[in-house]
Amino acid sequence: MAKKKTAARGKPAKQKGMTLPLIFLAVLGTLAIFATPTALVLAIGMAPSLVAVFMENRPGAYTAKCITACNMAGVLPVLRDLWLTGHLMSQARMMVGDPIVWLQMYGAAGVGWSLVWLAPMVAGVFADAGHDRSVARLEARQEKLREEWGDSITG
Repeated sequence: MAKKKTAARGKPAKQKGMTLPLIFLAVLGTLAIFATPTALVLAIGMAPSLVAVFMENRPGAYTAKCITACNMAGVLPVLRDLWLTGHLMSQARMMVGDPIVWLQMYGAAGVGWSLVWLAPMVAGVFADAGHDRSVARLEARQEKLREEWGDSITG
């Protein structure tokens, strides 16, 4: 046990939170070399996800994953249109300059933020309703037992 503690002290702390942004930036850099129009759309369209990944510093948190999934759902149709129209840099610049495309990509990321903020509240409402229903069911059962066995059963 003591060896583990001293061995752990000698090693630098792992930075798990920086792995995903570095992978994202590496993929984006590679795409910038080999598929520049796709990299342009991804760099601009996935900016909310990148911000969420950098902001999330708690291990086990799912904020960035939720926002990235929703943001990707908004960016993929734009990429599909880019790929189907010839995958040209001029087409990518035109798409990135369209406010409707921005609304689509960033609106999807906004849906992800909404899910992150609203889902705990909705889950809390359902949990409270479940607890209230359990309490009511137990009180009804207690009353039924009291009727069957008398008041001496409650002590």
